[in-house]
Amino acid sequence: MTAVLAIETSTPACSVALNLGERLISRYSEEPRSHTRLVMSMVDEVLKEAGIKARALNGLAVTLGPGSFTGLRIGFAAIQGLAFGLELPVVAISTLQVMAETAVRKQGLSYGLVIVAVLDARMGEFNCGCYRIEENGHLSAMKDDQLLNAQEALKLINGYEHCVVVGEAAGLELPTFINVYPDALDLLKIAQRGFVTDLARPIDEIELVYLRGADAWQKRKRIRIV
Repeated sequence: MTAVLAIETSTPACSVALNLGERLISRYSEEPRSHTRLVMSMVDEVLKEAGIKARALNGLAVTLGPGSFTGLRIGFAAIQGLAFGLELPVVAISTLQVMAETAVRKQGLSYGLVIVAVLDARMGEFNCGCYRIEENGHLSAMKDDQLLNAQEALKLINGYEHCVVVGEAAGLELPTFINVYPDALDLLKIAQRGFVTDLARPIDEIELVYLRGADAWQKRKRIRIV
């Protein structure tokens, strides 16, 4: 894939990233409740900086959850518009995996560590994903992403000897954790592997994953790791 655009809006952070050959261009902002205003302007900015039109894109990437219901839908709607209009394939990745990947890049985390990525789901519950850094630097899933109460989340975290907790974990009253949000730059990195391993799909075959609210939203389903 020579030109892939990634959009990430599932948390209070909003980000867009584009690779064009070996060039990486990105925008990132932490302005809660501003995603609708920011996301398409970010898309326009990275395309303009790259000197290309949207029709030059070869593929798209998006996070499919868990995360903010509204945030997920904003990013997914943007990707839907581009995918349908330009007939582009899409790689969709777990929000928690992308957040773990962002922590690896920003904190320089290394082989052998287990990363527990946590997003506050409110009402005393937390979206949790467990990933191990492999020797090749890629992440492998230790468990399926899951929705847990505080006691269950702490039990999960304490079950790993060498573990780093990242994300929104203040509600768990942990002694230390790394506060980080997923970044489209890291979504782009994972998605590029996804295109190589044939995980890209038409947009109408992709559904958002909500770990809570099965009646109002998409029922829980396994999120495949790239």
